[in-house]
Amino acid sequence: MVITTTLLFIFITTVYILLRYSTRKKTFPGPKPLISLPNYFFNTILTISNKRLRDNLLNLFFPESFQYIVLTVPLASQYYTSKYGDIVQINLFNQPTIIISNPDFADYILRRNGKNYTLRFGNPSGLEYLGMKNKGIIWNTNIQRWKYQRLNFFQKALNTKLLDDAKYVSNDAVDYILKYVEKYEVKNDIIDTMDFLRSITFTITFVQYFKAWEYFLLKPTQFYDENQTSQHEKAIKQLNNVVNELISEREMNNNNNNNCLFINSLLNALDNQQITKEEMNQCILEMLIAGTDTSSVTMFYFLLALCDRKELEEQLRRELKENSYKTLTNGLKESMRFKPVGPVIMRCAINDDIYNDIPIKNGTNIIINLADMHRRNENFSLGNEFNIVNVEDKDLSNTNNEKNVFVPFGVGPKECIGRWLAKVEMEVIIEKLILNYSFERANGTKTLEELQTRWDIAQQPTDPGFMLIRRR
Repeated sequence: MVITTTLLFIFITTVYILLRYSTRKKTFPGPKPLISLPNYFFNTILTISNKRLRDNLLNLFFPESFQYIVLTVPLASQYYTSKYGDIVQINLFNQPTIIISNPDFADYILRRNGKNYTLRFGNPSGLEYLGMKNKGIIWNTNIQRWKYQRLNFFQKALNTKLLDDAKYVSNDAVDYILKYVEKYEVKNDIIDTMDFLRSITFTITFVQYFKAWEYFLLKPTQFYDENQTSQHEKAIKQLNNVVNELISEREMNNNNNNNCLFINSLLNALDNQQITKEEMNQCILEMLIAGTDTSSVTMFYFLLALCDRKELEEQLRRELKENSYKTLTNGLKESMRFKPVGPVIMRCAINDDIYNDIPIKNGTNIIINLADMHRRNENFSLGNEFNIVNVEDKDLSNTNNEKNVFVPFGVGPKECIGRWLAKVEMEVIIEKLILNYSFERANGTKTLEELQTRWDIAQQPTDPGFMLIRRR
C-alpha cells in the first residue's frame, strides 16, 4: 500500500511538473529576476531622497533599470546585447523591454508590422517639460494626431521641389560660412571642425536643446537635478522663442509668403482649427532641429576618416570632378554605419503581438541596437572597420522585401521623414569642401577609430575635432 501510494505521488508530481513546464510562457533570453516586484515598490524606491540608499536599492532589486540610469540607453543596451545575444528581454523601469540587434526581428518591428510600433517610449513628465507631449511627430504618443501632422505637413513639405532647393541652399550655406572660416580657427589654419560643420547646417544654437532632450526623456523624474532642470528649461525656452520669431515674421509678410509651404500649411490649418497653436509651434521646432546635428556629426566622421585614407580621398575627388557620386554616397553611408549618430531606435508596442511564437505584450518597450546590428560580420564583411566595401551593396531606399540589415534612417511607417533631405544636404556640402579644400588631422586630434564619443539619444564626439584646412 505504501509503495503504491508513493508511486502514485511520484506519478502525479511528475505530471504536474511536466504540465507546468509545457505551459510556461516562452520568453526571450535575458536576466531572470528571482522575484517579480510590483510597480508601487519600484516607485517607492524612486521617492527616497537619500541618493546612495536609493541607488543601492535600485541596483539590488531592479539592476537593469539602474544600469540604464547610470549608463546611457545605447551603452546599457550594448552591455546586455554582448552578454545575452542579439535578442534580449529585460525589466526596464518595471516594464518589459526587448533589446534587438537581430536584423529580421528589427525589420519586423520597424517595417513588416511597423504599424504596431509607431509609438516611442519615454518619460511622460519629460515630454511635458520639452513641450512634446501629444504634439509634433518625433515623440507624439497620440497616434491619430501623429498621423495627421506627419502626413499633412511634413510629408507634403518634403517634396521634390524642396530637395532641389536644398541643393542651392546648402551650396550657399557653405560659401557663406567659408567667408568667415577664421571664426572657427583655434590656431592658424586649424579649425574646430564640429563647430564649422554645425554652422553650415544651422545647428550651433540647437546643441543645448539636444542636451535637454537627453536629460528629460529617459530619466525618471526623481533623478532630475534642480539646477540642471533650470538650465535645460532655459534652452527649451530659447528655441521656442526662435520659433515664435519665425511665425511672427511669416505673419508680417503674409503678402509674400509663397516660399514657405510648411509654415503656410500650418498657419492655414490653425485658421481652420485643424491644429492647436501649441501643435503648430512644435511642428515648426521639429522641422528646424530634425536631422541638422546628425548631418553635421556624420560629415565630421567622414572627413576624419578621409584624413587617414588619402587613396579614398583621391578616388572621391576624381569621381566628383566627373560628376560621379558613388564613393561620396558610400562614404556617408559607411560613416552612418561605423559610428551611427542615432545608435538606437526606440519603440513601444501598441497592441499585443507575437514573434517566433513568443508573445509581446502591449506597452512593451523596444530598443533596436543599431550600433551593434550594423557591425555584425554576417551582414558586413569588415564590420569593425571603416571601409566602404561594407555598404556598397546596401541601399538607403529600404525596399528589400525580406529584411533590411542596414537602416540608419529606420524603415517603415515611422522612418526618418527627412532622410532624403539629409542625403542631399550632406552630399552637396562634402562635395563643395573636398573639391576646394584639403583636411588633415591637427596634432592631438584622434583618428576615427580612436575618437571617444558620448552615447545618449544622439552619439556625439567628446574629443576635440581640430583639423588643418587649406585651399587646394
